[in-house]
Amino acid sequence: MIRNYLLLAYRNIVRHKLFTAINLIGLAMSMSLCMMVILHVADALSYDGFHPQPGRTYRLLTELRNPEGKEFLLASSPLPLKDAMLGDSTLVADAVHIYPALKGNARIGDRSLPLYGAFTTPSFFNVFGFRLAKGNESTALAQPGGIILSHEAALRYFGNADAMGKTLEIDPLGIFQVTGVLEPQTQKSHIAFDAYAPAAAVAQLEKNKLLPEKIRSWNTYADAYTYILLQPGAGKKQLQAAADRLARTLYNDPKQGTISFPVQPLSHITPSWEETYNNIGGGQSWGKVLAEIGLGLIILISACFNYTNLSIARSLSRAKEVGIRKVAGASRWQVFGQYIMEAVLITFLALVLGYFGQIISRHHNLFNANTGEVNELMQWKILLSFGVFSLFTGLLAGTLPAWILSAFNPAEVLKRLPSHRVFGRMGLRRSLLVFQLSLSLIITVFLFAFYRQFSHMAAANRGYQAENVLTIRLQGNPDHLLRQEIAALSGVQAVAAASYDFKKYLGGQLSVKSKLSKEPASMDYYAADENFVPVMGLRMAAGQNFLAGQTGQLLINEKAALSLGFKDAASAAGQPVQVNDSITATVAGVLKDFNYQHLGQPIRPMAIVANGGDYTLLQVKTGHTDPEQFEQRVKAAWAKLYPGQPLQAEWLAEVLYRDQKQGDSVSFLGYISIMTVLIAVMGLLAMVIYSTALRKKEIGVRKVMGADVKSLVLLLSRGFLKMILIAGCIALPIGWLASNFFLNSFPYRINFGWGSVMACFGAVLAVCLLAIVSQTWRAAGADPSDSLRND
Repeated sequence: MIRNYLLLAYRNIVRHKLFTAINLIGLAMSMSLCMMVILHVADALSYDGFHPQPGRTYRLLTELRNPEGKEFLLASSPLPLKDAMLGDSTLVADAVHIYPALKGNARIGDRSLPLYGAFTTPSFFNVFGFRLAKGNESTALAQPGGIILSHEAALRYFGNADAMGKTLEIDPLGIFQVTGVLEPQTQKSHIAFDAYAPAAAVAQLEKNKLLPEKIRSWNTYADAYTYILLQPGAGKKQLQAAADRLARTLYNDPKQGTISFPVQPLSHITPSWEETYNNIGGGQSWGKVLAEIGLGLIILISACFNYTNLSIARSLSRAKEVGIRKVAGASRWQVFGQYIMEAVLITFLALVLGYFGQIISRHHNLFNANTGEVNELMQWKILLSFGVFSLFTGLLAGTLPAWILSAFNPAEVLKRLPSHRVFGRMGLRRSLLVFQLSLSLIITVFLFAFYRQFSHMAAANRGYQAENVLTIRLQGNPDHLLRQEIAALSGVQAVAAASYDFKKYLGGQLSVKSKLSKEPASMDYYAADENFVPVMGLRMAAGQNFLAGQTGQLLINEKAALSLGFKDAASAAGQPVQVNDSITATVAGVLKDFNYQHLGQPIRPMAIVANGGDYTLLQVKTGHTDPEQFEQRVKAAWAKLYPGQPLQAEWLAEVLYRDQKQGDSVSFLGYISIMTVLIAVMGLLAMVIYSTALRKKEIGVRKVMGADVKSLVLLLSRGFLKMILIAGCIALPIGWLASNFFLNSFPYRINFGWGSVMACFGAVLAVCLLAIVSQTWRAAGADPSDSLRND
């Protein structure tokens, strides 16, 4: 029986090539998106699955409420919390805290590379599933001067040489000796530091003033991360009760605010239901995961509904087949099974097409579809989920048409096939089609606003000159040798050294106070030399640039001058200021405000520290030279100084344009928009085919009575045009509101008016009209004798 079902399904698929192609395209597109969503969800759920006791391991959060009632939920917690919780040995089996203060530039010989690590306790290996490839887990975190490196960090700092026993000088913390190297991390975790040092070293570092004194302070709720391993048989409620008792002893006066320590299971950290500040790791929230799932299901349901529409539209041509099979003795369930088998077969074919489309998308990272590697344990689960998903899609798409077709009365169908109706007024189908069209219009309008906004930001004037500037990463090497080599190249106008470039700001903050300001102003800052201002084309509002070798000087922007209490730029130039409450510096000049960050961020107070050192890059200003040839000369100069170390260089204007353009996001949204429009148009096409088939006799009578083709096209198209207009009335205001709500989050934004909205509507309308007229014109031009022959 199954063989006959498959054979009949194959024959019908091959016989009706147009319907099959429409179904396959719609289902394959929607299923490729859903497979992308499945991979994203699998990636989000793959975090922290390798730890030994995930069901007994919890993280303690910090919830602060100020006297005004505003709440802040932090992923971090105070440093003394771990020891306080260990006091209840009947509840807590072990505890560990992670204190991410192990950061700075790590010097190995004459090279210096940034390091981001944390201090932790030997119980780290009891609570978590990280394992050492080299070293002893019992002693590696017990020696105050020791340090454990991740596998990647060990390769970065020491190459293929054995890192054990070697030393790193971490500025300003001192010298650490490698006592362990972690195994390569094959599974994901929200804990991902370059290095781990013993928490026992913190007390001495604080005593030597190399770290701020925090280890005994309960006000350090933003500094550490505390994890608890419960005793067997203990539960979350008991741990929460113990944490609440402890919190009540810390703040007795509600007027000062309150503090509590919510308990978070390790498995709920990534993805997380809670939106927390100060988090570590790169996991997603459940809100984002569910939004992706919801988007995928909406588009999948639209595609399934198209299959339903097209199958019902074809029912007129297949009703006689059903009638003959029933007369020959087939039961309703046999007919139902045949059409379900056909739907499932089509969805499996669509799954294959969608799967190959997904592979291509991931390989080329199209539509931002690269979700990373799926570990081997998950691969069979992913493939199984794809198969179950395809079966579910086939049942979802095929159940309704199979039920309707199998319910045909053979006598009625064989006697009155031309006039047989499946639905009465088709209210449900019209409503769902309006929903499809509305969804496609909303997404199209929003995408157009998104595209215009980021195109505007990519082409906007940032207040400095990024053209013909090549950024060279120093990668821990000193700047002066490379500067000399680069400056000697032909076509070089100037070379500047800086701590960061103008993209996303990654530096620290200065606390600056003038005689006029009541409170210190917080400022982003760059360290740079005297060539930085002319190389970047920054403009002075007042004062002057600092000189070569000059220190104790600042350049600030106009925002910073106002935040320091000066009435204008001229009154700030030449004035002394206090930096970080300990250093006196002079404002050499004031720069006109410019966008040193992403244009999605407002301009903040910022400063440039004169010859501050700690440079990480060179900015090379060139003339109008060939970029590729110049890069080759730079590579040769780099290889001369640092053979075996690859050059990292990029043209600043290209990087800024690419980052601001958001090409991956635009292409992904464009893919979604095209998909929803095509699915809606295919649904519309199904309705047109169904309607014209039902009105075939009416069209023949009207033609015999003298109606021309144009009037018949207008008559047949009028109802569909009404549905498009209804969808426009629903979707266009929603799309305009959603777009402007999105644009309001940008300080520099486009004016997105109704002209842009109507342009989107016109584009979708044109595609819909093409689908409608292609079928109505064909029906109106048919020979009336064909439709009236039986009467």
